Amino acid sequence: MKHQHIFGQALGFLMVLLSLGVFVSCQKKEEKKAVLPNIIMIVTDDLGWYDLASYGNDFIESPNLTKLGNEGIRFTDAYAPAPLCSASRAALITGLHPIRTDITEHIHGNPPPKPSQKLITPPIAQQLDLQFKTIAEALKTKNYKTAFFGKWHLGGGKFSPDHRGFDLNIAGGYHGLPKSFFYPFFDEGQKPELQNSSKEGDYLTDVLTTKTIEYIEQQKEATFFISLNYYSPHVPIEAKKEMVEKYRKKRGNDDETILPNIHYAAMVESIDENVGRIMKKLDALKLAENTLIMFTSDNGGLHVPSLPAFIKHTPPTDNGPLREGKGYVYEGGIREPLIIRWPAKIKKNRIDSTVVVGQDFFNTIMDITGLEQTSDGKSLLPLFEGNPLEERGVLWHLPHYNHQGSKPSSAYREGDWKLIYTYEDEQYQLYNLKKNISEAHDLAGTNPQKLNELKAKMTARLDELYAKYPTPNPDYNGE
Repeated sequence: MKHQHIFGQALGFLMVLLSLGVFVSCQKKEEKKAVLPNIIMIVTDDLGWYDLASYGNDFIESPNLTKLGNEGIRFTDAYAPAPLCSASRAALITGLHPIRTDITEHIHGNPPPKPSQKLITPPIAQQLDLQFKTIAEALKTKNYKTAFFGKWHLGGGKFSPDHRGFDLNIAGGYHGLPKSFFYPFFDEGQKPELQNSSKEGDYLTDVLTTKTIEYIEQQKEATFFISLNYYSPHVPIEAKKEMVEKYRKKRGNDDETILPNIHYAAMVESIDENVGRIMKKLDALKLAENTLIMFTSDNGGLHVPSLPAFIKHTPPTDNGPLREGKGYVYEGGIREPLIIRWPAKIKKNRIDSTVVVGQDFFNTIMDITGLEQTSDGKSLLPLFEGNPLEERGVLWHLPHYNHQGSKPSSAYREGDWKLIYTYEDEQYQLYNLKKNISEAHDLAGTNPQKLNELKAKMTARLDELYAKYPTPNPDYNGE
């Protein structure tokens, strides 16, 4: 009996240990499920929808971005929040519509109207105000390490990235463009974090990537959020000599009226090359599986000559079948490449035609990390899991004139239909993008029912956001 009692105690103890083991095992599985991803958000400057091989460009080579898309999702109908940089960037980092941040064009002061302008355009904020929460500020509550590299253009000083939730800020400030893409990049002393570790001949896109890779290596044991914002392929149109020569030989001549320009093509391939460097580093550190990479642009490609100071090698590109480009609410100004890879969550080789917009980045990241979303975007997480998003209307509001030649306008897309309103002539245009992606056939006169439906929805959304509008210019000279 004594032996049976001892055996019983031992058996009971063993059962307890086994149950504890099962509990610990389950707990570890739950912990594994709960591991948040590293996040790298890559935003280029003025890269057009048609500038990548995976979007139809047969001249510019972009094999790494093709590979990135093949390993995740390539979106065909993704949009920038605005056709100009600051407005888009404010929306990308906050998840708010540009109207809400009061940044509806690029930040360059609020100059008085010209006599040649029929309308006075509303002033905008000259920085992303502190009341607006950034992705980095939100992720800090989840113990993310955060770093910003490259173009900010949402204010300097207390409005710069290092005051907006980023532990590290490399080259982000008031500037919208570099003085040159070659060292020293900006005026001497303006960006010591770049200049002190670079040398003559160094190329800005390479340097920003090197800094990013160094940060990944430093934070490989942590969970990190990186906002990498290439200044390229914005003006000045400058590329590495050997890359330009490659495209000069590929084209067979120096004719810069043939687009894309060979210098621009080289700039785009440099971006691709550097995205490839990041992908290789993630593989080497065994971080790729649970790292979410989002790659896009802030607005469409520049399709007209630049300002006199930066006119060299411009116009640099065309936007393929899309109408117009940067600065316009036509498709060429707002439709963007969007590639998302997250091997732990997203199956390979997916092409998605869902209409998505830059504000969705914020909501997607908030959804993944269990944080509060905004009402101006949607989480793309259902798409990652193979589920559809509910159809919604998307609004663009550009009540301004700009250097690219466009005039104050608004646009609204829902489903296959898109409405454009121009404020100078108070005219509407209506397009079916599924049948006419080039927006060449205006259906406003032949489909009044759809016109009035979208007009009502666009007006309601503008009112909901308390949009500002242009007003008549009393000094307009009619020229």
